[in-house]
Amino acid sequence: MANKLVVQWSDEYSVGVKLIDDQHKGLIEMTNELALGVEKGGAEAEVYFLKVIQGAVRYVKTHFTTEEIIMERLKFPEYLPHKKEHEEFVAEVLRDVKAFEDGQKMAPLDFAKFLQQWVLTHIAKSDKKYAHFFNELRAKGQLDESMFNVG
Repeated sequence: MANKLVVQWSDEYSVGVKLIDDQHKGLIEMTNELALGVEKGGAEAEVYFLKVIQGAVRYVKTHFTTEEIIMERLKFPEYLPHKKEHEEFVAEVLRDVKAFEDGQKMAPLDFAKFLQQWVLTHIAKSDKKYAHFFNELRAKGQLDESMFNVG
């Protein structure tokens, strides 16, 4: 029986930039891992949650930085609102993790579902906006693919 929490990568999530698509695949894998790891609940789920979420936060920050560098280089008109979405998400996750570490009750499974839903919605809606912009530049012959080299 397939687990409802596990999301498979699909080309519908692709933004047409290999580096970003690869990072998105990593984000989906992490949210799947987190959801599966906390599914059973209890103290083990809480320990697992803290371990995985700290690595996920680092990965998300790296990914957001990659996207932001590329958007800025290509002068994506919605760069600032997109960057603000990233900042608000990271701040919310860090607040939730800090509250959890400080003893506030939180259901790790609910958080894992939230994280997964946010990642998928962000890719499907917000990231598709810059993908469309990049594709327009490609179609006009105005896209230098080397602009996607970040590192």
